[in-house]
Amino acid sequence: MKKDEIINSFGLSTMICALCCSSFYGVFSSYVLHESLNSSIISILIGFIFSLIISKLILKLFNTNTNLSYSKKIKKIYGKFSIIIIILSILCSLFGYILLTYRLTTFLSNQYLVETPKYIILLLIILTTYYISSKGIETTIRVSTICFYISTIIFLFDFFSLVNQINFQNYLPIINVSIKKIIITAFIFSLYFSITTTQIYAIKKDQISDKEKFNKYFYIMITISFIIIFLSTSTIIGVSGISIINLYDYPDYSTLKRIKLFSFLDSIENISIMSWIFYIINASSMFLLFIFNTLKNTFNLNNTKSNVFNTIIVLIAFSIPNFIFLKNNYNESYEYIYLPLIIELIVLLIVIFSLIKNRLKN
Repeated sequence: MKKDEIINSFGLSTMICALCCSSFYGVFSSYVLHESLNSSIISILIGFIFSLIISKLILKLFNTNTNLSYSKKIKKIYGKFSIIIIILSILCSLFGYILLTYRLTTFLSNQYLVETPKYIILLLIILTTYYISSKGIETTIRVSTICFYISTIIFLFDFFSLVNQINFQNYLPIINVSIKKIIITAFIFSLYFSITTTQIYAIKKDQISDKEKFNKYFYIMITISFIIIFLSTSTIIGVSGISIINLYDYPDYSTLKRIKLFSFLDSIENISIMSWIFYIINASSMFLLFIFNTLKNTFNLNNTKSNVFNTIIVLIAFSIPNFIFLKNNYNESYEYIYLPLIIELIVLLIVIFSLIKNRLKN
């Protein structure tokens, strides 16, 4: 990693927003609404509380040995067994990358590029994220910061365009599933929402010029992400009603179709959906950057060998989605819900055991 790759806390924190929101829009939103119905609002609120606890653990590991990269930090904690943890971390990030890029591919294919082969769309997405991440953390964060401002403006426009269409009767009854289901969905949401932020391990904390401010910015951005998701879900239910929402695989996109400007401009959703595309592209770039940096630091690769490994990773990401994602029905698909859940639990366990083992060693 280049020595001059220094970023600031705010810039890195904008990536937190992308990582949190990318795993919800078009990926997990339909599952939450399908499982918790009107109570999705409660599940998300409780899930956010859970995610704050998980985030504290993630930050605690990030704040440990701030001068070391993730791989060297793991080597210091686990010794000769570290390679297993590192490879497992890389595989988990690779799957997260594949899930995000392929989900965006299917969305674009189903809604816009029906005549275009999926592999062409996926190739363009992968090449875009590869180009961004290959430029290093400075470029990745610069793109993230720009997209954060644009996405926030788009979200505010969407929300205020739809808020007057909310029918408060659609929220009743507010609890129409069991408390057990609400809690389970909340816990799953907390994993989807927070575990992706472990991709900040792509850099050393000492690379942040004002690292003493990062924890504050982290919590600010994760709260902003929650507000965006909470208001989006509330608006989706209030505008469309839960019985209509569950007919769609992309409930957020379907609700955006109701936006009209000046009573004659429609298809505004084509602009609005750019925020989700930005989230996916930025988050996917960060997943790749974590993989690239971890491989390079673990095996002490020079630039040539690193590029070879990076190319292999990209080829794997391009090749295997059709072997993993065999169904189009998102809510009933094991690979879209439960397989990511297992991987997120693995990442959480890595964080927890690393903290415990590091404390015992010290």
